[in-house]
Amino acid sequence: MFNILARQFENPKGMLGKLAGKIMYSENRTINSWTAKKLNIKNKDRILEVGYGPGYCIKYIMNRFRCVYIDGVDLSPDMAASAEKRNNEWIDEGRVRLFTGDIHSIASDLDTYHKIVSINNYPLWTKPRETLGMLYEITEAGGEIAITVQPREKDADTLITKNLAKVIEADLASAGYEEIQASFKDVQPVLAVCVTAKKGRQ
Repeated sequence: MFNILARQFENPKGMLGKLAGKIMYSENRTINSWTAKKLNIKNKDRILEVGYGPGYCIKYIMNRFRCVYIDGVDLSPDMAASAEKRNNEWIDEGRVRLFTGDIHSIASDLDTYHKIVSINNYPLWTKPRETLGMLYEITEAGGEIAITVQPREKDADTLITKNLAKVIEADLASAGYEEIQASFKDVQPVLAVCVTAKKGRQ
């Protein structure tokens, strides 16, 4: 049962998908707000969220910055439906757009962004380094990216989180990002990491 539910976090669907969505919504609240605060969001920023899940981070940002624009990409149609309900006001206003699909396939067709955020989604990317290179290209000069992960595997612990931080740092550097910094947050059930970086001003 654990393995079946764990797979739902990758592409939630059906009844188990709804359960996974509720778990993500509840568990991710703290790290969503923590991550958003690290992005130094300003009004009129264009923001991309990769793996928006049930849409909590989008709602958190939109409630605090009434003049930003957010695009989201997620693999799951069920999560898209949930996120649409949670953010329908801003979707109707044209300030939130939600896309369904693999970020690696969609990235080159997206806009350019001042801020990019991904929470508990990076380990699910099919080609993380290659995808980060594509995201780098659509990051505005001087723009920022934040990748947060709280490991969800059965035996996750602090060491796994810290090793994952090193992997994300190396991947961001390979893509061309600069000023890379890892921050850690002691939350249940295991330590979370947020790695931030910037694109240099050409």
